[in-house]
Amino acid sequence: MNKISGSILIGALVLSAPAFATSKLVKEKQCLQCHSVSKDEIGPSFQHIAKLWKGNKDAERSLIATIQKGTTDGGGPHWDMKAKMPDGSERPAISDAEAKKIYKWIMKQ
Repeated sequence: MNKISGSILIGALVLSAPAFATSKLVKEKQCLQCHSVSKDEIGPSFQHIAKLWKGNKDAERSLIATIQKGTTDGGGPHWDMKAKMPDGSERPAISDAEAKKIYKWIMKQ
C-alpha cells in the first residue's frame, strides 16, 4: 500500500470511528430491539425520527428525555404508534452524555 492510500484509509477510519462508536452504543442500549435506521418497525426508524424533528427547537430536549426515560416520563407520546418506548426499568440506563451522543447520531440519519 502506498503512502497516499494508507493515509486515506487511516483518515476514513478516524472519521468513521465516532459513528461506529455510537452505532455500538445504540445496540448496547437496546434501541435496535424496536427501531432500525431506515424502516419503521415497533418504533419509528431513526431516519423518520430525524426527519420529523429536523428544525424543531425542542428536539434535543424532548428526544434526550425520551431516550433516557421512555415515552411516559420522557418526551411524552408523539407518534401514532400503539407501542410506547419503555422506561429505564425495562432497559439499560442511559447517561446524559450517552443520550446526547445517541440524539446527535439519530439526527444525522
